[in-house]
Amino acid sequence: MVGMQNDIVDVVANRPLTGGHFLLDLQAPRQAQATRPGQFAMVRLLDHSDVLLRRPMSIFDVKPLTAEGQAAANGAPLEIIQLLYKVVGRGTRLMSLLKPGDQVELLAPLGHGFFEEEYLPVAQAADEVLHVAGGIGIAALLLPARQIARAGIRQRLFFGGRTADDLVGTEDFETYVGEMVLATENGSKGHQGFVTAPLEKYLAGRPNGKFLLMACGPWAMLRATVDLAARYNQPCLVSMENRMGCGLGVCLGCSIRVEGTGHAAYERVCTEGPVFRAERVNWERGEIPKT
Repeated sequence: MVGMQNDIVDVVANRPLTGGHFLLDLQAPRQAQATRPGQFAMVRLLDHSDVLLRRPMSIFDVKPLTAEGQAAANGAPLEIIQLLYKVVGRGTRLMSLLKPGDQVELLAPLGHGFFEEEYLPVAQAADEVLHVAGGIGIAALLLPARQIARAGIRQRLFFGGRTADDLVGTEDFETYVGEMVLATENGSKGHQGFVTAPLEKYLAGRPNGKFLLMACGPWAMLRATVDLAARYNQPCLVSMENRMGCGLGVCLGCSIRVEGTGHAAYERVCTEGPVFRAERVNWERGEIPKT
């Protein structure tokens, strides 16, 4: 896999956010320099033999180690990879205990992301790019948002969560998007309900508009977003979230059903994805049943 590196890397920071979310900074210049928008990383905790599998996480951001761009002895910038994650089980709970100076094993960058040669021509032909995020799905959209902003294309972010505490990372988007539309299921911030409701209202109010939708979040949110894109005849790219064992396409545990027959009806989120054209995914059948 081109650009993929596997290293033991240092933890620079592990900052708690709201709602059990954390922002993990890893000093990983080789991985940072190879990362393209929409790719992900696999993180393995050291000294925890009971946590066998790496944890897949979208690469939220890539930046210099310091604001001044601190350099290594050879003059290369000491770049960091930022991973935005939420504590949901034992592995991520142990990750939340990491502190500066600790080390993890980092396999990155992985997957087929929002590669500019594929989506930028579509974005440039649109009036506006609409990012649609649900919960931790926001982590996959910052790097493409920055790239699109540099190309001078208008953008809008629709971001939903269960509560206001789930709406993390919004300040990082302020420079890149013209407006953020927030939604929470309990009404604690923004629109009360699912984020696809204000998205539908926006699309319905612009019947002659040309948009590119870029979405990441839970399966149900993605399917609703894809349905809206199809109804209003707008192109849509989705970044799929799925459980992964290896991240390299070997275990097949992250496979999803796509349009096709036989073996061609399945593709791996870790290699053929995580970014797919919406029409490639078989939304009616959903994910492969877990046995």
